Amino acid sequence: MALQQHQSNPVRIANEVGMLRSGMSGPIVLVEGATDTRLFRRLFIPSPQARVIHCKGKSNLLAAISAVTSRGITGVLGICDADFDRILGISTVRNVFAVDHHDTEIMISESPAFAHFYAELYEREVDEREMGRTRKRLLSYAAHIGRMRLWSMQNGGKLGFKTLDAGEYIERDGSFNLESCVNALVAEKDLDANALLSIATISAESPETEISCGHDLTSLLDSDAAIRRRSQAHGRGVIEKMLRLSFDAQAFSTTNIYSMLRLWEKQEQLKVIPDS
Repeated sequence: MALQQHQSNPVRIANEVGMLRSGMSGPIVLVEGATDTRLFRRLFIPSPQARVIHCKGKSNLLAAISAVTSRGITGVLGICDADFDRILGISTVRNVFAVDHHDTEIMISESPAFAHFYAELYEREVDEREMGRTRKRLLSYAAHIGRMRLWSMQNGGKLGFKTLDAGEYIERDGSFNLESCVNALVAEKDLDANALLSIATISAESPETEISCGHDLTSLLDSDAAIRRRSQAHGRGVIEKMLRLSFDAQAFSTTNIYSMLRLWEKQEQLKVIPDS
């Protein structure tokens, strides 16, 4: 599946879709970012039967889908992260499919692919119970941060998460120094650290896989594995690449988004996913 690149403008994206449609009848897939293109083009049928367009952001993707729909162009779908949409009850958009859980990284970590990734990262033979305990522990740490991310988003973005490296707060014994993390987030801000700590630890009905951000989990995995290996961390970017590469067609077939895409194929009479 070929990678299309262009300026991050929904109208330009819609124009590109229109140009592609004039020369092809296969599906056109809009995705959020460059890493999504590298993931999904491995899982979808190749070019020229299908094309993928990188929209440089979820807002661009949604606006482009709206523009494409208004022009009557068919056979176009979007794939994006769920983020907090399901928690907040945000309505889905026709022909736009959110990945399982919060985002792609969390989806992969909850799939069978995680076992292969875990063995490579931790450099050890996979013990299912050990792996499960590790994943559950780190996901709970990511959920603490996720609750603060959601609170910040709902309150005008008062916390700056761009520079946050969740893995920095993993202790040598594998615990998470949440207090230090909170103090770093409120530094030089007129916010109550204790109040934010309560937000981070409050019991919520939402599953941790929906509240947790994949970037936080991969950072935590990187640091935790480095401690266990007694070696240097690889860096979050490397961990996320390893995670994506572990996600094969078999693991993809176990996800909810796979089932939704198969239904879309039947409705549109188009093929996106190759037959096994």
